[in-house]
Amino acid sequence: MIKQFLIKKVSAEPDRPPYSYKVEEYFEEFVHNHILQPFNVIINGKWKVLLSIMIFKKDDNSPSGVNIYEPSVVAEEMIKYYPVAINMEDIYANDEPLENIVSLYFQVISLFVLSNYKEVSRDYMLDLKNKLDWDYLLSLPYPAPFSEQKYVGD
Repeated sequence: MIKQFLIKKVSAEPDRPPYSYKVEEYFEEFVHNHILQPFNVIINGKWKVLLSIMIFKKDDNSPSGVNIYEPSVVAEEMIKYYPVAINMEDIYANDEPLENIVSLYFQVISLFVLSNYKEVSRDYMLDLKNKLDWDYLLSLPYPAPFSEQKYVGD
C-alpha cells in the first residue's frame, strides 16, 4: 500500500523531544483507517499529503498553540505539505511529554481534517479521540534512543 498521508517531524533544537517515530506511524495508519478510508478522501489520488511537524522553542513572536500554515507543493513528487508549528513548551508541560505529544498530534490531525474535508464532522473527530490506543502509545519508549527518533535530517 502506498501511503498517501504522511507525518514527519523536524526540530533543530538541541533538546528536542526524544520520542519514537512509531508515534508518526501510528497516526498515519490511524488516519488512513478512520478518516481516509471511511470518507474516501485522498485515497487513490495522485497526490500525497504530508504534515511537517516543526518543533521549536517559544519566543516573543511565537504563536501559541498548534498552528497549521498554508501548504506548499512539491509537484515533481506530487506532495502537498502542510507546515505545522508546535512549541516545545507545550510538549514538556506538566512533565508528561509523551502524553502531550499524543494529544498534540491528535489536535493537529483534527484541525487539518476539519479545515480541509467538510465531509468529516467535529462530532466525528471528538468521538474518534476515544479510539486512540493510549496503552500502545504510552508504552513506546520515552526517551527513545536516537536511532528510533527519526527526525528529518537524522
